[in-house]
Amino acid sequence: MRLLYFAIIKERLKKNEEDVDFRGTVAELRAFLMEKYPDIKDLLKVTRFAINEVYADEEEYLKGDERVAVIPPVSGG
Repeated sequence: MRLLYFAIIKERLKKNEEDVDFRGTVAELRAFLMEKYPDIKDLLKVTRFAINEVYADEEEYLKGDERVAVIPPVSGG
């Protein structure tokens, strides 16, 4: 699956995207990323995920061939 990183997550990881071998729910993906990147665990707790450009629920299952946007909360002004 291709993970696309945005905003502060992209800045902290110093990458726009990466490919990972993952199958499971969005909730399990969040846990996987929190373990892989403990330095941004606080951000990942409040991050939204979009699968193929559609926001996903925590229970949605990922088969492993999707494009998943990892979108942290953004502030506006």
